[in-house]
Amino acid sequence: MGTLFFAAMGLCGTKYPGWWRGPKKPDPEPWWKFAVISVIGIGIGIASGMFFNDAIANDSVFAGQGMIASGLFSFAASNVVTGLISMGMEAGRE
Repeated sequence: MGTLFFAAMGLCGTKYPGWWRGPKKPDPEPWWKFAVISVIGIGIGIASGMFFNDAIANDSVFAGQGMIASGLFSFAASNVVTGLISMGMEAGRE
């Protein structure tokens, strides 16, 4: 169940390609860009969530909230990594 939770948090943290442009420039993105970014976000979410959960397993600061903190870390890591990757995908296009 933890792996599915981390995968869901990774998908929710995924930035879609072109997220910084805003709604003023209607430029349709190819479907494969969103698929690639989504798969990367899920992978980063699972990896970072499991890593963080193992790192804080015996820490008294996170007693009782280990899964919540790991989910938030999974979301944040996916958000940062996919944001950078999507910006790189768009920069290579121009």
